[in-house]
Amino acid sequence: LMEMTDLLPAEGWAKLEQDIYERYGVSAHAHTAAGAPFTARELWGNRLCPRLRQNKSAGTSICAVVNQAVRTEARLESKTVITDCDAGFMLIAAPVIVDGEFIGMLGGCGGLCDGSEPESFLLEKTAGFSEDLVTELCSDMRQYTAEEAQEIARYIEDRVAEVVRGYEAKRS
Repeated sequence: LMEMTDLLPAEGWAKLEQDIYERYGVSAHAHTAAGAPFTARELWGNRLCPRLRQNKSAGTSICAVVNQAVRTEARLESKTVITDCDAGFMLIAAPVIVDGEFIGMLGGCGGLCDGSEPESFLLEKTAGFSEDLVTELCSDMRQYTAEEAQEIARYIEDRVAEVVRGYEAKRS
């Protein structure tokens, strides 16, 4: 079975994550086909998500659930997914596909898209965050338009296509 690191070493994927983060301010991440992050890099596009990830049940019930759903959709549809997680934050994931095989995905998350708001009630129930804490941690969270989300998605797709082309060129 082909792995993401067959296409590019983990450091190369980490550089792509850094580039996406610096360019768009989202928490960028590369995942294997099984959904595991593998670059050991954590780039946070906001102050709430790292706090959320420190809480095991919240990380599992919010992040893991949406990542699994997005991974399944990206694999089955072979196209980039733009959605919101249950906490209300934008998530973009582009599939990495070689010879029709889903290898993994590259994406970013953590902003608010098209005027959406954090799901304070859900964050209170899953993570025990007060509404005031959610408001404080999200006060400087970046807002994205639907057009900006599409632009981020296109950029990620282009970078994935470059990686796949580079791999195929070396292989032939």
